[in-house]
Amino acid sequence: MRVCAEPCTGLRFISFSCGFCRQLMVRYIIKRVLMIIPVVLLVGVIVFTIMYFCPGDPATTVLGTGASQQEIDNLREQMGLNDPYLVQLGTYMYNTFLRFDLGESYINGVSIAGELALRFPKTLMLAFSAIILEIIIGIPLGMIAAIHRGKWLDNLCMVIALLGVSVPSFWFALQLLLLFSQKLSLLPSYGVTHWTGWILPIVTNSLRGVATMARQARSSMLEVIRSDYVVTARAKGMTERNILFRYALPNALIPLIQQAGDSFGSSLGGTVVIENVFSIAGIGKYMVEAVGGRDYAVIRSTVVVLSIVFSVVMLLVDLCFAFVDPRIKSQYEGGGRRRRRWMRKQSKEVQIGA
Repeated sequence: MRVCAEPCTGLRFISFSCGFCRQLMVRYIIKRVLMIIPVVLLVGVIVFTIMYFCPGDPATTVLGTGASQQEIDNLREQMGLNDPYLVQLGTYMYNTFLRFDLGESYINGVSIAGELALRFPKTLMLAFSAIILEIIIGIPLGMIAAIHRGKWLDNLCMVIALLGVSVPSFWFALQLLLLFSQKLSLLPSYGVTHWTGWILPIVTNSLRGVATMARQARSSMLEVIRSDYVVTARAKGMTERNILFRYALPNALIPLIQQAGDSFGSSLGGTVVIENVFSIAGIGKYMVEAVGGRDYAVIRSTVVVLSIVFSVVMLLVDLCFAFVDPRIKSQYEGGGRRRRRWMRKQSKEVQIGA
């Protein structure tokens, strides 16, 4: 095993050939995973509390307005709705987070976990495709604007970004439907039975993210381009292309990675609107139908599942931070004393092996 005299502090990226770095990364991952648990539990408590105090009676929703009061009271007792708040909360938390039982829909009695398993891939497809499109279009757009700062290309890119941030997604979706589905008849107006059905929803869902990514990329690139090491590289005669992709872009990645993580949350939330406009049977449409039918069990489960997905994505973003920026890794070194003990131990092992 190679022993680092200075554990990767001088490298742009963490070296996984270094045992010290691997230990740090494992400790970092464990800590971040453990931090997800209280977040998800808190989300479960909050969403249950909101649904508990919302007006409306789930028993009346299930039986309909024509049911007698006796039937409603019997169903409330069967569903445990007459129990105190803390008892209902404890039962919900136990079933959801210990038994992993999301329950059944109040409306049709179908298993919520089964419905989420069928709808979840479509929602993930819509969100991740939007993120990929945001990175492919937004980062080059911001780089072009930064390179041509103050020129017409910069102004054009920022006007496009401003329009992308300002235009409401539902309005943009309707305009795309009118143009490409109704007038030109090039793309389907609803459903995703064919791959062409994904084009309009993905473009709509990525609009705001592309604009935000472009603005962030421009800001980050301008900050890096003005740095001393970039000026030094120019003074040494390096080409602008080499400076841009070898020095400027890698050092501008941190805020762009953070923006990508935030954009995923926005894209995940945007699916609620996009799936209803384009009639995609995903989690967003499922949630809207549950809100309309006062199906509180479905609402609670979808919110918890989406919070878990978003927490996992933010964990991946943090891992990307630790991989790209060794300064984040150094927070988990535990001080110079621990590092020196580890280095002495590894040095003895190397000497014994020799």
